[in-house]
Amino acid sequence: MTTQKTSPNCPECGSHWKRLPPGREGQYHVYCEECGHDFGRYDRLQAQFRSLLEDVESHLKHKDDVPDNNAS
Repeated sequence: MTTQKTSPNCPECGSHWKRLPPGREGQYHVYCEECGHDFGRYDRLQAQFRSLLEDVESHLKHKDDVPDNNAS
């Protein structure tokens, strides 16, 4: 299963505020606080951000592996 990349901002209104209404454990949906856009299930949203974070961390680690010719 591939994980679609996502932005922390709402695709409809651009807000970064989210709300997690009460529901059955493991079946929570995340909604935009401003316009009510449904981001889907919390666990799926969490997996998308985890993938994004792993990409950023691997990019930063790759930059750390490059030798710095200016170091004394």
